[in-house]
Amino acid sequence: MQRNSISKKYQAIIDAMDEAVLLLNRKQRIVLCNKRASILLAWAEELPGADLKKIIASQELSKAVSLVFEGKEQERLTIAVYEGAAGDEAFIKGHGRERTFRMKISLIEEKLAAISISDITKIERLSLVRQDFVSNVSHELKTPLTAITGFAETLTDETLSLEEIKGFARIILKNSSHMQRIISDLLLLTSLDRAEISYSMTTTTDTRIFQEVRSYTQHKANAKETEVLYSSHDKTVTCNESLIVQAVANLVLNAIAYSAERSKVEVSSRVRNGMMEFSVSDEGVGISKEDIPRIFERFYRVDKARSRESGGTGLGLSIVRHIAIIHSGTIKVTSKPGEGSVFTLSIPLS
Repeated sequence: MQRNSISKKYQAIIDAMDEAVLLLNRKQRIVLCNKRASILLAWAEELPGADLKKIIASQELSKAVSLVFEGKEQERLTIAVYEGAAGDEAFIKGHGRERTFRMKISLIEEKLAAISISDITKIERLSLVRQDFVSNVSHELKTPLTAITGFAETLTDETLSLEEIKGFARIILKNSSHMQRIISDLLLLTSLDRAEISYSMTTTTDTRIFQEVRSYTQHKANAKETEVLYSSHDKTVTCNESLIVQAVANLVLNAIAYSAERSKVEVSSRVRNGMMEFSVSDEGVGISKEDIPRIFERFYRVDKARSRESGGTGLGLSIVRHIAIIHSGTIKVTSKPGEGSVFTLSIPLS
């Protein structure tokens, strides 16, 4: 009777907690749990009575529980879990769907231990994204900065001819301009990321948007002798015009960069199902199926050598995706290697 009373007391305590909690006996079987634990672990059967090792097949966790029962005051660990698998096996099976749990194991009484579980999956992924972002920014800025420093030092040589000085100065200017573009794109991405910023929406037309896009991109088209054909219908749409111009211009510049000289790029618009669709198609190198899911990530490059040669920052498609999200729209791509790509930006008409 007294034991039932204690169980009810523990159950009331763990039910009041925000974290998932399991109470285990020395055989590592679950004695009690709260609703949060049942939801978090998504175990098909009743958790009380189940063997912990069947729910989370982690030797590290099992060892930590044993150490607590043997007298260690507390154990903490972080484990990746996917459908019962843990650690490296969870990463292999999960393919990005694994979840990361932070656990704290404490002894409650001689034959009872508690495990509190927090889902830190989002925190871990954000931390990884942040680390990758810092690493990528450093790498992208280091390349042009190294060139600027190297050629600036070379210019101190008094024996250089005027032509050599002009050539080195052009290289410095080219790389400094590339750094400026990276910084400008980073600042734009930062502002697009800030949810508290509201962007004014005005009524414009697809024809006006294409006129602005042409003015921004024609010099690149001329440099590669690329024929860019625009097809619009003077349909009205409510949007942040400057952002949509930026998005479509990025798609056009991308198409030009990944196409051969004297090729053709088609830019068109149409209204369908209450949406304005802006499509940019090219005859370029195309994108493999493996690369398509990642091309809208910051600094992701399908062809690193070609991207840097063309002066790309690796941020253009990420900017397009953010602009689409701000407008409650979508950005999609269809592509075949060697045959070209079609990018379609869709936004609501109003």
